[in-house]
Amino acid sequence: MSEVNARDSRIIESEDDVFDLYLGAGDQAKTGLEVELAFFDPNTMKPMSLAQNKLLKNAAQARHEGDWVHTEPTADILEIVSIAGTPDERKNILSDINNKMKILTDKATELGLKRSYFQELPDQTGKELLEHIVEAERYQIMYWPHREDMTDIVTYFAVCKSNQISVSHKDPDHLLDNMRRLYFLAPFLFLLTDNSSGFNQGQPFSGHQGMMHRASLGARGGILPYIFTAQNGEDFIRKHIDYVMNNKLFMFYNESGTLTRIPSGTWGSFEKLRREGLNTASNYYLAQSILWPDIKIATLKNSDGDVTGHRYEPRMFGVGIHQHQSAFLVTSELAFNENFAADVDALLASYGFNTTDVPTTKQNLEAAYKNAENHNGKFFDIAYGAGLMKYFAKNFADLIEKAFIGKGFDDELEPLLSICRSSCTDGKVNRVLFPTLESSIEFQKSHDPAIFNNPNTCAHLLFEKDIKQKSPTACTQAST
Repeated sequence: MSEVNARDSRIIESEDDVFDLYLGAGDQAKTGLEVELAFFDPNTMKPMSLAQNKLLKNAAQARHEGDWVHTEPTADILEIVSIAGTPDERKNILSDINNKMKILTDKATELGLKRSYFQELPDQTGKELLEHIVEAERYQIMYWPHREDMTDIVTYFAVCKSNQISVSHKDPDHLLDNMRRLYFLAPFLFLLTDNSSGFNQGQPFSGHQGMMHRASLGARGGILPYIFTAQNGEDFIRKHIDYVMNNKLFMFYNESGTLTRIPSGTWGSFEKLRREGLNTASNYYLAQSILWPDIKIATLKNSDGDVTGHRYEPRMFGVGIHQHQSAFLVTSELAFNENFAADVDALLASYGFNTTDVPTTKQNLEAAYKNAENHNGKFFDIAYGAGLMKYFAKNFADLIEKAFIGKGFDDELEPLLSICRSSCTDGKVNRVLFPTLESSIEFQKSHDPAIFNNPNTCAHLLFEKDIKQKSPTACTQAST
């Protein structure tokens, strides 16, 4: 979760005071990624405790320079942050994140802990996870003591883990174009990188539980409404600033810069703080940071924590063996390869997602979201705009394979291409191989953490023989 500099007491009177910080990085645009990993104790099958969290974080941090291991609200999670770089440096970025993930996973094994194979801890409820809030001011104020009007928010953060890809956009139109494109792709990307177990807080769940929890965030999550109405990039930025200023706040920085909880039933907004003389930059960026849409606009900061610009951050990607890598390659190629982006736009338009017919596109996207969230075990075999997602996936695979010709990512693309062409997502494999909660937990207990050492594979490729034995037709090629 984004941290905010509590010392930034500059007064924000209007959108003009922050507008320039959204204009983009020009030719200096970069990309990077963050990965949230869940750990548990294989002896007790309990989530990593607060004490174990501190021990693992410090032990891993000591193995690699830089501030790259971050805590999240609950003790079971640690987040890994990659270096940032240009499109030409993506090999180095992936090498960096994979090395850091291995350090953290190996160190966990040394300490008697284990990384979750699934993107969630299948048997753990939000209530159980929320009994172990990390000792950070922001999280303590948000989460403890619990309050009914924040149940959905805190449960989402406790239960759901994700990969987040960051891109510092070139200019306002580049920001809007990429955010729109990613929103149109979102239902597909949610399922493409899904590594869920088929259980939500210990109960069978036949859809995408991450999408269900995100939907519970209401106006704080999901699809930003102004993605459809913005006339151009600058108009989009102005609408975003207005949205931030009217976001309901459940905490704020007071006159002395102390983060303060707002009692239930009295939530205000940045506009309300303006009337109280508390319309500081710290409170503005706090209001922005507690929006969690599927594609977030977040700050870029210097070493002192001062905001120097902004980036966009798609957050719909599941966590597993290849997911961080697949998500990074798709997002970064869309951002920096204009021909590939244009090809994907044409493919999306053929499925009813384009900017020339906003009402139809909005209707198609809302329906696609519902279909993906409630797929009922069908995964790619669902309606996606004017067609079926399994056919879209195959066409998308052809486009991304073409986009990366000669760029040296053939091995890294193998999981993504395999899933697109077989319709066999990791989430689908999990339901075939581990149909009961007991079998999911048993695999958690028995899997070798070395399974994560090769991100150039996926569940379909890794367990191909086992899948054929249990369900011979589960992962057949998607026909055209």
